[in-house]
Amino acid sequence: MEVATYEKYAIDPNDIQTVVKNGVATGFEIKAKIPYYRGISLSLIEDVRIWLDGREFTRDRMTFTVGGETYTFDEMETMADLRWEYGEKATIYVDCPGGIFLGTHKVDIMIAIRVSYMGRTLQYKQSFFVCPMGG
Repeated sequence: MEVATYEKYAIDPNDIQTVVKNGVATGFEIKAKIPYYRGISLSLIEDVRIWLDGREFTRDRMTFTVGGETYTFDEMETMADLRWEYGEKATIYVDCPGGIFLGTHKVDIMIAIRVSYMGRTLQYKQSFFVCPMGG
């Protein structure tokens, strides 16, 4: 796999927060821009992995929201007509009971996309520190 360098910062560290449902912190969400120079079909998103302080979360613990609609990554495998456009922020929700506690945390993200006309997968990685103010 190659590392795509078209988007230096797909993730803004200020766009990560705890998600609270019915008074309970159920996880966290990250807003991401596509790390490629053009939009792609959702079916071309091959993998997403997130690490919070070294704890890995795989795509089976996540949902992906774009255009106001939320999907699992398994659902997206067949969504050739729905797109994640360049510059558009998608929300990646991670099921993580308790969310992100106050304090400084290291976050790593990996997004792998298939480029249909190139016949290969591009892999984007970014690491950053966050210090959430509350949920």
